[in-house]
Amino acid sequence: MYILIMAVSFCLALLILHTFSYHRGIYNDKGVKSISGLRAFLASIVAFSHFVHYLYGLDHPWVYDKNYFSWFSEGNFFVNAGKFGVLLFFMISAFLFYRWLDNAAMTPAELSQKLFRSRLRRIVPMFWFSGLLIIGIGLIQGALVPSAQALEDAVLWLFFVGSYHIGDLNTSVVNSGVEWTLRLEWLLYLSIPVIYWLNRMTGGRYKTLLILLSVGIIFVIGVALREFGKTYTDPRPVLGFAMGYFAYKYRDSLAMLRHSRRAAMLCLALAFFALFFTSNAYFYVIFLACLTVIFFTVSSGNALLGILENKTLMAIGEVSYSLYLIHGLVLYGIEQIPARLYPHNFWMFTLLSTLFFVAAFYVAKLTYLWVEKPFIGSSGGKAKSSMKTTASN
Repeated sequence: MYILIMAVSFCLALLILHTFSYHRGIYNDKGVKSISGLRAFLASIVAFSHFVHYLYGLDHPWVYDKNYFSWFSEGNFFVNAGKFGVLLFFMISAFLFYRWLDNAAMTPAELSQKLFRSRLRRIVPMFWFSGLLIIGIGLIQGALVPSAQALEDAVLWLFFVGSYHIGDLNTSVVNSGVEWTLRLEWLLYLSIPVIYWLNRMTGGRYKTLLILLSVGIIFVIGVALREFGKTYTDPRPVLGFAMGYFAYKYRDSLAMLRHSRRAAMLCLALAFFALFFTSNAYFYVIFLACLTVIFFTVSSGNALLGILENKTLMAIGEVSYSLYLIHGLVLYGIEQIPARLYPHNFWMFTLLSTLFFVAAFYVAKLTYLWVEKPFIGSSGGKAKSSMKTTASN
């Protein structure tokens, strides 16, 4: 039932957005269109993975955690939906950012300056804005009591190194704990100048080896964060950085997939299989393989039978970073509606889910225009344009 709710409500939301010309002011046809459309699906499925947790939990105990195992089931969709979005987002990040290594005209210092300036302007303003909203909610509801400890927690959280707690406020209750992926993304950005310098020192002979070594180091750090950190971290999506790099490295060979209907149909079948087949423990390798095939195809420009070049989807893709950060707050608002006031059936849940999607999409558009875009615009130049489709967006 819940999968059907997602499909119906997402389509209804797209219809509403199309009717009211949602794309105006945010549609961007630059870059790889298929990746823009893909980002819309990825941010949306991550958002729904959190929304379905809420819906399901109204009437059933939630058992779909790391210990859940079933070969092929709806339960695997609950487990895999968020992982699906995050893994492909990481592949997109690698595909876009490892290309910085091919810019031999810059010195390591110049590359570092441009890269970090680009990332700070793109990521920090919206993250801080969402953080201030969370802090504001905590203060209003009394869950956050001002103190020296709370101030320290807030500063650490805003600089991507804190836990899910600001004082007694659990931030993950408000924003669904999505910021853990940004920590791993920052490790990718930090690794690029180091790889660039080492690659130049070795005459470019070991670039692939250096990249894979850096991915391995990030993976180990991810494991350490999972085992010893104070917030949730899944190191496995880091493997997507390597797959994204190979998609970029072999992009000329993959160009043959751009107009292939067979490849498109295969990707749709693999997406269905990956969402419903177990990703438990080492079965994640199968999950990774399926999504790698999908990304190799989409990164070639294949729009999966034209689906990913839909103007509304591409507009959602443009604001997907805002959507990723802000959908938890929209969900938190819906959770404040007393569940006893409405019937718990397919039709009501579909209505709530449609409301969730539409509200999240429009709030994301507003925050993109008012918070993200002013800072993106200040970065200027061609390099800025190429960065607008990063996976953390």
